[in-house]
Amino acid sequence: MEQDQRDLLRISDLSVSYFIEGREILALDRVFLNLKGSNDGGLGIVGESGSGKTTLGLSVLNLIELPGKISSGAVEFEGKDVLHMSTKELQNYRWHEVSMVYQSAMNSLNPVKTITDPIVEVLRFHSKLPRREAQQKAVELLSEVGIKPERANSYPHELSGGMRQRVVIALALALTPRIMIADEPTSALDVLTQRQILSLLKKEMKQRGLYLIFITHEISLLNGLVDNVAVMYGGEIAERGPVKKVLSNPKHPYTEMLLGTLLTLESKKEQVSLARATTREVSHAVTPNACKYSGRCKYAFDRCFKERPLLKQVEEGREVACHKFN
Repeated sequence: MEQDQRDLLRISDLSVSYFIEGREILALDRVFLNLKGSNDGGLGIVGESGSGKTTLGLSVLNLIELPGKISSGAVEFEGKDVLHMSTKELQNYRWHEVSMVYQSAMNSLNPVKTITDPIVEVLRFHSKLPRREAQQKAVELLSEVGIKPERANSYPHELSGGMRQRVVIALALALTPRIMIADEPTSALDVLTQRQILSLLKKEMKQRGLYLIFITHEISLLNGLVDNVAVMYGGEIAERGPVKKVLSNPKHPYTEMLLGTLLTLESKKEQVSLARATTREVSHAVTPNACKYSGRCKYAFDRCFKERPLLKQVEEGREVACHKFN
């Protein structure tokens, strides 16, 4: 099939396995996904722990390491397969085209270096800037994400968790990438700081024309941040569509369950207990050909236990992998 030139990133039939203690664990199972670019409004990837969200993000950068292996598929950036890039091509692709804010990244800053140092190192290595110019650029980047110039020579331990997260975001923005993947960037932050970081990401998307891929287990965070969402379960995409439509009218039973377990200050004790019970673990189907959610699905019928549903369009801009619709 001819590559759609409007696609900034296209993921086709992507499978990733991890080999642990002689067992093969399928982390991604034939995933298809395409991003149109900054006009597409960003993408949220949501699901429980073990659903494949982080593995998908790492695959976009071709960063799956042993005991993991990309067993099939393609990741194409503007038509060029990332999985077959040379070392030099990958070096240019990472940071320049696609960057990533890793999970718990704010705790990975070197404690004996100032917060400016890693940004200077990236700028000098990739852009060959003189040290003085790289230093000035680093201070400007930190200022852009809300860290005042007088704090540029601070050490990580001298900053709050939210401020350290801002440093990591500035680092990811250093080479003006087209896409930034943010993997659970607010999970260790309090509610107020979380809102500030989300606001910062939204601002950077608008000002830079940046395409944000936001990975989270909290689907409610996506509303107002990105326009689209892909819901993952068992290494597959169960549902994909505009955030507002998915939140207001979920099609897949798993998405329905996720939304049904959202808690508020008014939630009753019974709702809290239900949320803990239904999101405790990802349980896959007993047989390989079955729907992976069939063991937990209240709507499951005979076909669900015998045949895997494929992701299909059910209305304009919405796709669902469920036998209720195909």
